[in-house]
Amino acid sequence: MQERLAYIVLNMIEGLGPVSVRRLIDTLGTPKAILEADREALMEARGVGEKLALKIITQRDSIDPEAEIDQAAELGARIITPIDEEYPESLKAIHDPPLALYIKGHLFPADGKALGIVGSRSTSQYGLKAADRFAFQLGQTGFTVVSGLARGTDTAAHWGALKSKGRTIAVLGGAIDCLYPPENAELAEKISKQGAVISEYPLGRQADRMTFPYRNRIIS
Repeated sequence: MQERLAYIVLNMIEGLGPVSVRRLIDTLGTPKAILEADREALMEARGVGEKLALKIITQRDSIDPEAEIDQAAELGARIITPIDEEYPESLKAIHDPPLALYIKGHLFPADGKALGIVGSRSTSQYGLKAADRFAFQLGQTGFTVVSGLARGTDTAAHWGALKSKGRTIAVLGGAIDCLYPPENAELAEKISKQGAVISEYPLGRQADRMTFPYRNRIIS
């Protein structure tokens, strides 16, 4: 199995996160080696106990990364991993970089000049106008506006960037095929043509109270 496919499999294993995968790679050498290791070898990694080792062993052989790639392609998206050239360098430097990114649209090196705009989902009219105006001005000066596609401030920021003809990136709190909020489907489609809609979550993963805070590290 290719290493990029191994990353996709690891990302799809329930209960296994980026920090544990990094520790496993430090111990075993490669993502592929994690998928071939026995229970004892997996448990040699710091923080990986018997429960997590068994989760890896029981799930890894039933996951088809090629099918996931094909299903993402049907949605107009592709999957990149830390070993792909398009993977953002800034994400490689954080404590828990995503194991995979599902992308609808395109990421460019120039997106390194970016600024995140996030805020309340029930903000005031002044707040909405301010987010729109700031994003518009940032877009005009060459900044990529990054936000979370949520209601309120996030939505206003994305629209402001789009109106400026600048780039904007939406980081989802759920999978690409589980868009939330659903009323932002048109906005997401426009963003994908003038930037990118991205998610680290496997297809079918619904957004919840845990996923939204966790995706914020990607926005930042």
